[in-house]
Amino acid sequence: MKSPEKWGAFVLSAAVLLSAPGYADAAGSTAGNPLPQPSWTSASVYDTSSASAHDIRYVKSRSLIYVHTVQSVKKTSSKTPYDWHLETVTAFDASTGAQKWSRTFHEKGGAYTIASSILYAENGAVYFTGTFSDKTQKIYALSPNGRETWTRSVSYGSDVYMLGDESLLIASPQGPDKRGFVKTSAVRCDSAGRVIAAKTLKGSILTAEGQRLVVDTSRLVKIGGAWDRSPSPSVEVYTPELKRVYAYKFPSSVNLLGDGGGPAILVQDDNTVIFRGSVAGTVNKLFAFSPQGRLLWGRVIPADSVIYSTGSGYVTYSKRRLSAFDLSGKLAEHTLEDEPGQIVVMERSDDGRLQIDMADTLYVLDPHKLDVIQAVSNLPLRSDYAFAYAGGVLYAAESGSLVKYALN
Repeated sequence: MKSPEKWGAFVLSAAVLLSAPGYADAAGSTAGNPLPQPSWTSASVYDTSSASAHDIRYVKSRSLIYVHTVQSVKKTSSKTPYDWHLETVTAFDASTGAQKWSRTFHEKGGAYTIASSILYAENGAVYFTGTFSDKTQKIYALSPNGRETWTRSVSYGSDVYMLGDESLLIASPQGPDKRGFVKTSAVRCDSAGRVIAAKTLKGSILTAEGQRLVVDTSRLVKIGGAWDRSPSPSVEVYTPELKRVYAYKFPSSVNLLGDGGGPAILVQDDNTVIFRGSVAGTVNKLFAFSPQGRLLWGRVIPADSVIYSTGSGYVTYSKRRLSAFDLSGKLAEHTLEDEPGQIVVMERSDDGRLQIDMADTLYVLDPHKLDVIQAVSNLPLRSDYAFAYAGGVLYAAESGSLVKYALN
């Protein structure tokens, strides 16, 4: 949690209510079951006075837990307005809690990070992209044993995506020009860092996931002194080989900048692409396009919906109601009653479940049937609020250490 991952973390305001029937007691409490005693607690990972855990990831194939920590660094001299950070990834044995290795992404005497992103492969490889205070950007590739397998400098402002075969797509935007048109240098690398495809695309990449890249080819709109996206773009959809599959121009009445929460684009496992748009400021609608670009359907959803992709469909949340759909129609519905905190987060757990974080309770549900699998108190997790759930086990950052809870 905290770090944006493949399926993302989707936030809803405190006005929204969620719950799980059957977990409320006679007095009306909706708090989840208390966490059990820890199975183990690791040695200290970071100093809580200057650092915090930003995300935790469980990798089943290696039985490893990765913890990404960020330490604040006092600036000595810099023209950048951004804060400096010292960022570290530490790997632990999931069974014992023993530390396997640790890597800090800072060269002696060099610049510190001002931003970063991390991608985790199913085989345990880690790809850390650091944006540094000297306006440089670099990708570091680590093997599951912590060894650096390759590095690559990229253009400042680049985005890095992981595709369905776990190759990387590096998107480096150029422009805009005087008319507001953007070009993007797209480079696809394999796990060894070798370039396997490269092309300059007309437009900017909106998302790259699975076997599809979605590119906004519209001219940017100037608002004041800044360029912004067109609310009703023309899009082109590409394969990972950077071959165009189809193009589509959304009507001016459809605003893809949208309402509610969650991503505006959902790429499905079968290469269907679903776009979310606000139609003439009245309703929200999902538009599904076949792998070849044929418009399959449009489905109206409440404007305040949070949406979440399951790979074979999606889940919507609105006004205490969860609804699960595949591409053919509705699969299940579940009404929740729990009190939210200031935000509600809906995301994918590390074993592919639907994870919903509430004010007092962490829920794990089947993403298709919407059955509640776990409902546990999240209050002990509040200090850092970084955790990962998989297979009945919760790994959490607490007081500078990693803790394992085996849930009932």
